[in-house]
Amino acid sequence: MSEESITQARYEKIGRFIYAFQRHADPERLRAAAATAELAPDLAERAASLVRRYDEALEALQRNSPQAMPDSVDDDQLNAILADAEAFVRESGWTQEDGPGQ
Repeated sequence: MSEESITQARYEKIGRFIYAFQRHADPERLRAAAATAELAPDLAERAASLVRRYDEALEALQRNSPQAMPDSVDDDQLNAILADAEAFVRESGWTQEDGPGQ
C-alpha cells in the first residue's frame, strides 16, 4: 500500500470515528458538563472517562506514522468507545440539543 493511500486511510478512519462519536454526543459539551455541576457525580465521572478515551484514541490515531496506522488504534477499541458513548446517552438521557435529560 502506498504512503498516499495509507494517509488517506488514516484520515478516513479518524473522520469516521469523530463522526460516529458525535452522532451520540458532542465531546466539548460532554467535557464542559463533566467539569460543572450539570451532571450527577457518577454521570460526570462517566462523561469525563468517555471524553478522555475519545481524546486518547484521536491522539493515537493522529500521532502514529502512516506505516503504523493500521495498527495504531485497534478497531475494537474504537468500537468500544462508540458503544460506551451510545450507552451513556441512553442511560443518562443526554441529548445533543439540551445535554443531560432535558
